[in-house]
Amino acid sequence: MNKLIIIIICIFNISVSAQEELAKDILEKLKLATESYKNITTEFIFVFENTSQKIKEQQEGNLIVEQEKFRLEMNGQTIINDGETQWVYLNDLNEVQIMENDPEDETMSPNRLLTIYEEKYKYNYVESISEDGKRLHIIDFFPKERQEFIKINIAVNALKNQLERIILYDKNGGTYTYSITSFIINKNDKPFTFNIMDSTNIEIIDLR
Repeated sequence: MNKLIIIIICIFNISVSAQEELAKDILEKLKLATESYKNITTEFIFVFENTSQKIKEQQEGNLIVEQEKFRLEMNGQTIINDGETQWVYLNDLNEVQIMENDPEDETMSPNRLLTIYEEKYKYNYVESISEDGKRLHIIDFFPKERQEFIKINIAVNALKNQLERIILYDKNGGTYTYSITSFIINKNDKPFTFNIMDSTNIEIIDLR
């Protein structure tokens, strides 16, 4: 570290501590607000980008979360998880893969994002910005140990205590951005199970 006078170091350390406390307070409010809903239905735009490889792909999707259950529809597939069993339905192939739920697999549990700061990541408050007429809190997460993503950045609506955007950074220079375009609470009417009888001539791959 560059040689700085002691007083500047002390002020910097106080600032970092305050930033951590502010981030924790925002995350706790986000978690409490989210847990107070019976379910959440969101629509989002997903963008994967890797500048060095000249890749940029965009898709739209929707996600329904209810406690440990979720239903994700994106890119021609539907992933349904009821907390015990997971179904992955591929539209083009008319195929469904059935497997047991893995509670340790973070990629298969979107709602675990709300508790990562308690477990495998440290966090830091970055800034408050105004975007499209909304005040957003920007918070960064960094893994305490080696993880698939080297950094996660989230934007939280300061007024509503709701997620607006999530950006994940991998070690190969790729970024995965989820921008939420619609956020509806307590209005889900879709099941968290896959009914095989709803599809004709479906191929079933049971991996349990």
